[in-house]
Amino acid sequence: MASQNKLDDKRLYIGNLDSAIDEYTVVKLFEPFGKITQLDYLFHKSGPKRGQPRGYCFLEYSRKDEALRAMTAMHSKVIKNRSMIVTFAYSAPDSYDGKNDYKKRSSTSMLLNRPTTISLLKSHKMVNASTDAKIQALERKLAQMNQQKSSSDLSSNSPSQQPITIKSSSSSFSSKSIDKDDRQRFKPYETYRIKK
Repeated sequence: MASQNKLDDKRLYIGNLDSAIDEYTVVKLFEPFGKITQLDYLFHKSGPKRGQPRGYCFLEYSRKDEALRAMTAMHSKVIKNRSMIVTFAYSAPDSYDGKNDYKKRSSTSMLLNRPTTISLLKSHKMVNASTDAKIQALERKLAQMNQQKSSSDLSSNSPSQQPITIKSSSSSFSSKSIDKDDRQRFKPYETYRIKK
């Protein structure tokens, strides 16, 4: 089904870029081949590599022949000990599930699996109930969830969750403990709040 993906003859995919190569470098490398109309340089949005380049970008020329010249000249060119990959860019498929199966889905069908508040209220036969009754039902559900959470916290009380006792030779600090919440909020540039 790769034939459904439309080939864009002015837009180039540039891959296998070193992380030291930035947008300016890409523009300077590809500028001699023609007028660049657009550059999409991609960065990691989350995770441990957040803010770092993804290692590929998309570059668009004003004319087809400029893109073709750039592709033939720059494909397999070694930059920063990496062989650059330059090909024509394909338009993205409608949906890709990661197993080489392309599926066409509408945006509304993707949202059908997620229950909404209205559907949850309808499932409990509260369509004609007053607003106060709906609020009370939601509050009961929240209280039930909090109760389940607190009972699971008590049952899984492990030694790692016990307060830490700090012994100090200083006269002002005899025996102090640090709460679990304080341990979770520890930052290297902050100090612990010690409780007496």
